[in-house]
Amino acid sequence: MARTAKKRSTGIYQQSEMTQAYHLRIEMEDYLFFASMEKGKVAETAPLIHNYSLAYALGWCESPYYFEKQTPRYQEHLQPLNEAGKYIYPAIPLDYSHRLMQYNTTPEPFQMTREQSMGFPNWGFIKCIRPGSVFETYVLSSDVLSLPGRIRLGKWMSQAKLVVSPCEIKKGEASSSPHLINVKDIDRIPSFFSSMYNIMPTRLVSESEWGEAVPGYQVRPAFFTKNDQAVFLPEASFGRSGA
Repeated sequence: MARTAKKRSTGIYQQSEMTQAYHLRIEMEDYLFFASMEKGKVAETAPLIHNYSLAYALGWCESPYYFEKQTPRYQEHLQPLNEAGKYIYPAIPLDYSHRLMQYNTTPEPFQMTREQSMGFPNWGFIKCIRPGSVFETYVLSSDVLSLPGRIRLGKWMSQAKLVVSPCEIKKGEASSSPHLINVKDIDRIPSFFSSMYNIMPTRLVSESEWGEAVPGYQVRPAFFTKNDQAVFLPEASFGRSGA
């Protein structure tokens, strides 16, 4: 899919140089549900994990248990991670499958009263990701990190196992990246990409290409074989564009 390359109107964010890289393998041990897309009565989970969700799941930022208003505070919660020199990219699937579940619920008010039914129950379908599905992503940091062995994800706080592998990292430039990218976290929008996920809170694109080389990092597992290729990850930080 072609897109016109654009430079962000804001100034370049002064990011800490990343010196550490980690490959994360995320193995789902329970059903995973995000309301990525809603099509009529079906709430569907996209086959990916947004990097903002991963940042919260890793315990990098905290949010109150109770919100009086459901107003996102991503800038407030994620900006300190830029100052700390931490970033995680969205996760892509290695192996996954969906399951369609039906729900049928009724309101649960505190007052023990019941209004006359109008014959319209609250029902629908949830398309979630099955246990056993596997995702992968990368973490970059300016210092050594200690990452947990398990995290919880999604609206159901589903448990997932993390397999963390250190990577070799080298700063450089390239004009393409195979990994999933959050367009709000980079300075230059790709000229081309193979897929776009228009989900909340930001758009994600994969197999991105730029008209010219962009700064970033080449990462590769520390214990690699000749067949293991380095992956280029463009320089990114949470809410970098300010868009």
